[in-house]
Amino acid sequence: MLANKYQDYMFGLIKKVIDEIGPRPSCSEAEKKLGRLLIEEWKPVCDRVDVEPFTCSPTAFIGSIPVLALFLLAAVILYWFLPPLALALAIVSCSIMFLEIFRYLEFVDFLFPRKQGENVIGAIRPKGEPTQRVIVSAHMDSAYECNLFLYSRSASILLIVIGIVAQAIAFGGCLAKTIAWCNVYSNEAALAGVGIAMIALSPLAGLFLFFTSWKPVPGACDDMSGVSVVAGLGRYLGEAKRGGDYFPQRTEVVLLATSSEEAGLRGAKRFVRRHLKEMKAMRTYCLNLDGVKDERFPQVLKGESSTGARHDSELVKMAREVAGSHDLPITVSQLPPPFGTDAAPFSLSGIPTTGLAFAELSRWDPTYHTRYDTYEHVRPEALSVALQLVIDMIQRIDKS
Repeated sequence: MLANKYQDYMFGLIKKVIDEIGPRPSCSEAEKKLGRLLIEEWKPVCDRVDVEPFTCSPTAFIGSIPVLALFLLAAVILYWFLPPLALALAIVSCSIMFLEIFRYLEFVDFLFPRKQGENVIGAIRPKGEPTQRVIVSAHMDSAYECNLFLYSRSASILLIVIGIVAQAIAFGGCLAKTIAWCNVYSNEAALAGVGIAMIALSPLAGLFLFFTSWKPVPGACDDMSGVSVVAGLGRYLGEAKRGGDYFPQRTEVVLLATSSEEAGLRGAKRFVRRHLKEMKAMRTYCLNLDGVKDERFPQVLKGESSTGARHDSELVKMAREVAGSHDLPITVSQLPPPFGTDAAPFSLSGIPTTGLAFAELSRWDPTYHTRYDTYEHVRPEALSVALQLVIDMIQRIDKS
C-alpha cells in the first residue's frame, strides 16, 4: 500500500507526543502544546493553518456523573420520608443522565468552571478550483481515567446498565410514592418493595460517585492514533502535490484536530457551529477517525445511538467498497449508548459524515480510558491501513 511509506512517521508522532507531551486533558496546556506541534507539522503542506479558540466547561461532562449519583442516593433516602423532594431529585438525576451524558447536551455545564480550548485547522487546496470539501478529523485530548473501567473491565457494561435501571426504578418509585403521599393511591406492599429494590441497588449506583480519578490517561489509541493519521494524510498530500501520486483535482481537504472531545464533543460542536454556513454553501463531507488500534478490526460507523446521529449511508457504502478493494473485512457498526464521537455534530447538522475506527468493538477494550492506553497497544500497521482507506475515499469523492 502507498500509505506504508508514512507508517513510521505516524507511529513516531504518537510516540513523540506520549513521551514528550504526555496526557492531554481537554483545554489543558498539554493539549494546546500538541496543537502547536501540529501547526508546525502542517504549515509546510497546507495552504492555510488556523487556530480557533473557544470556551467550554471541560469537566462538566464527566463531573456530572458523580453529581447525578449523589442526587440518586439522596432520592433513595428521602423516598421514605419526603417523597415529593425525592421525586424532584430523581427527575434532576435522570435529566442529567439523559441530557448531559447520553445526548451530549450542555445541560449542567454552567455549574462548572469554563476554560479555553483550541481547534487546529489546516486547509489544502486542490489543483483546480474547489467545488467540494472533505474534512478529516480526530481529537487531540485524552480522557480522565475511569475507575469503573480500570477495575471492572468488561463488567463495566453491566454496571452501566445497572446504573440506568437504578435511575428508572428511582424515578418510577418516587413518582408512585409521591402519588400515595398525596392520598391519591396507595399500595403499601408494592411501594415497600420498590423502596427495598432502590436500597439494594444503591451500593452499585454509589460506585458512580467515584467514576473518575481525575488523572488524565496517555491517550495513545484514543485518540492520538487518529491525530497521527490526519497528520500522515497531510504529509502524503504535501509530497503528492510535488510528486506524481494522487492529489485532489477539485476537492479541498481540511485537516481538523479538535479539542475537548472527551468533554462531550465540545470542540467539534464549536467547529460545526462556526462553519456550518460555509459547509452548507459548498458540498462538504467529514471522515472522523477515533481509535486506530488494530488493522484486523476495521469499523465504519453507520450511526450513534446515544447522540441520535445517523451517518451518511453513501460514505458507509464507500468505506465498505474501498476496504473490499484491499481485502479488509470491514464491519458496519452502530455505536451503542452512552458513547459518542466527533462525527455526531456534523451528521446532526446535515453534513455527510461517517466515523472510522480500527479496534474490536464487539468486546470490551481494557485500555479504554485507562492508564494502559499507551502506544505499545497501537499496531503501526493499523495507521497505514487507516491512512490508505482515507486517501482512497478522498479520491473517490474527488472523482464523483
